[in-house]
Amino acid sequence: MRLSLNWLKDYVDIDMAPVDLGHLLTMAGLEVENIELLGQSLDGIIVAKILEVNPHPQADRLSICIMDTGNEEVPVVCGATNLRVGAKVPMALPCTKIPNGMMVKECILRGERSAGMLCAEDELGLTDDHSGIMILPDDLEVGAGLSSEMNLEDHVFEISLTPNRPDCASVIGIAREVAAFTNKKLRLPELIYEEGDAPAEGFVDIRIEDTKGCPRYSAAVIQGVKILESPFWLRYRLHAAGVRSLNNVVDVTNYVLMEMGQPLHSFDYDLLKGNKIVVRRAKEEETFETLDRKIHVLDSENLLICDGERPVALAGIMGGLNSEISDRSANVLLESAFFNPITIRRGSKKLGISTESSYRFERGIDIESVVNASKRALTLISELAGGTIAKGFIDEYPVFYKPPVINLRVSRTNKILGTSILKETMIGYMKSLEVMVTDSGEDIIQAIPPAFRVDISREADLVEDIARLEGYNNIPVTSSCVRSTGEVDPLGVSLQNQMSDIMVGLGLSEIITYSFISPDSADLLKAEEDSPLRSFIKLMNPLTIDQSVMRTSMVPGLLTTLRHNVSHGETDLKFFEWGKIFMKDSGKDLPVEKLYLSAVMTGQYSCKEWHNESRKVDFFDIKGVADVLLGAVGLDNVSSFKRCDLYPYYSDNSCGIFVSDLQIGSLGEVSVDVVENYDIRTESVFLLELDIEKLSDVQVEHLRRFESFANFPAVLRDISIVVNRGVESGSILDIVRIEGKKLVESVNIFDLYEGEKIGKSQKALSFRICYRSKQGTLDGREVNQLHESIINKIREKTGGTLREG
Repeated sequence: MRLSLNWLKDYVDIDMAPVDLGHLLTMAGLEVENIELLGQSLDGIIVAKILEVNPHPQADRLSICIMDTGNEEVPVVCGATNLRVGAKVPMALPCTKIPNGMMVKECILRGERSAGMLCAEDELGLTDDHSGIMILPDDLEVGAGLSSEMNLEDHVFEISLTPNRPDCASVIGIAREVAAFTNKKLRLPELIYEEGDAPAEGFVDIRIEDTKGCPRYSAAVIQGVKILESPFWLRYRLHAAGVRSLNNVVDVTNYVLMEMGQPLHSFDYDLLKGNKIVVRRAKEEETFETLDRKIHVLDSENLLICDGERPVALAGIMGGLNSEISDRSANVLLESAFFNPITIRRGSKKLGISTESSYRFERGIDIESVVNASKRALTLISELAGGTIAKGFIDEYPVFYKPPVINLRVSRTNKILGTSILKETMIGYMKSLEVMVTDSGEDIIQAIPPAFRVDISREADLVEDIARLEGYNNIPVTSSCVRSTGEVDPLGVSLQNQMSDIMVGLGLSEIITYSFISPDSADLLKAEEDSPLRSFIKLMNPLTIDQSVMRTSMVPGLLTTLRHNVSHGETDLKFFEWGKIFMKDSGKDLPVEKLYLSAVMTGQYSCKEWHNESRKVDFFDIKGVADVLLGAVGLDNVSSFKRCDLYPYYSDNSCGIFVSDLQIGSLGEVSVDVVENYDIRTESVFLLELDIEKLSDVQVEHLRRFESFANFPAVLRDISIVVNRGVESGSILDIVRIEGKKLVESVNIFDLYEGEKIGKSQKALSFRICYRSKQGTLDGREVNQLHESIINKIREKTGGTLREG
């Protein structure tokens, strides 16, 4: 929320510096994120008077104005169309830098001297109006500084409000807080206006069909208003608050919204059919066009304001185009209501519309100030737009508000806060916040919070307010005595830290993507109809359709991030992400959650440099990442890579990652169909997925233990064997380890040959086996027998033959 300091001073006396006030508000729970200076860069901008307006001899759209600066008369060339003799306007003298960054210089424009610049409001940073030169009040002194003459210097506080304090989403709400913390008196605006003879009840009939969605609805009628531009002081304050000016009537409703926190809406009374207002739920598939000219399809979650024939507003969110105030409007129906926060929140989220009104209704407003806000608006409308105000209000209020009655225990409060605050002090604090209090005994204070404090419903809420007013700095700091539980880290935490460091060391960057994805993701990944990837958990109130289900795979987030980077010219990419996937668990309300580590690589693995050639990412790069990870957790000697048909990979360039017969992950090249579905305009994309829960389970079974250094020499033997290309090298490694038992210390592949010297359907693999015994030096004959038995077992299992030569 943006808060003008000058506006705030209308309701409470402030005698501290803006920075100190910002600190006070922050310590009160209203965090001030920034303080912006407004109207304070206007040095060199003076009040000048137009003495003459003459056409420019060399340009049809320019005029030469003779200006009285208080010291002299000078010519200024200007292109505005609202210039008139006698008007007082802001003028930037030569060598003045105006707020939009432009440096004003005396110059020759089309052959005519121009000794300054006449300024529009937006050029001075005062409003967003650029329709013409700013016309100043006639009572300003010619030659005086503009800022001092019009009291433009202001400070605007940007305040971050917590959802539980909607009462502070207004200038008066914050003034009330400042008054309480500084022991000053709160001043409320006067509600003074004249009413006509015709009663308001005779103009419109109001019917509330959904009293739960709308507990209170009031309306007033003003006839014969004149729709004009709002005066500068009103537009200036709205601009400081971040609200755009439209016209005097609409601006008044926005002004009261920011001032009192009560959203209002003005209808063109003559456009309402049947002299009726009906508050009802929308029908299924009912459509409505809002003020922003967008047509929305509604359902029963949406609350509507209707006339006798059709909807005219989305209740608490936005008005309709069919009843808006325009230059032709003469009669106005003013709405002030209280709508159920849950109803407005659901409707707003479902339609994707967020407005200043919905922001306040969603959090809860003061149901008791509905009519007072109307009175404030009527006071301003009668002052700025004229007209005749109908007598009284139509106020439908079926069930009156009953505030909670809370018993505050003094001893309990001091025990929670660790303080010794007196009972009388607590009563004073609550009274300053307009809480009605009654002394109900030695230790009890009976408290009734005001209707605008929707956040106070129990004793703890009052304790919090007492802590705020006592000052958090005055509450003693203590250290809690907490006994260590001795619990181990939750699943994956220590493993995540270890493996994340490894991934970063391998040159990959960690990313974090949303857990919400589009239901179309399964189609993009070419998943089968019965695939687990389609077991989505749907969100009740999604922000968008593209984030309407919980992810069943990490892949959509990785590929979407990849596409975003590639579309911005970044093509050499290596990402990884830790996260959970969520799948339906049949018969249970809660989904199954699984922790995954996923990675993606594309583009150049390394660039051409003096010491190496450039090389593109390939299958063995992503497999190498998996090898390093498995080795780091002690699974390198028990894991294997087996070809299998997996989504979303090429079947010929992918594999599953196994420990024994348990698949713990997969890796490979993403199929071109999936790459095209995601519109990733790059060459080959490679993915890695690891199921961390499964990996953690098998890691426990294969924990690494310290082994002493070998005391006896090793014997190295090589095997070169020819097998069919379909035989996986991992299966041969398994044969060597199983057959060699404890005497095989390690086995590695050191060569692969595919060429003319062997069959086209064959490949030659060369292995180096390290034999070593922990009991003594191996005998050559014993090694030969074991080596021969391993070769025979490989022949038996794979059909391979030893390579000759």
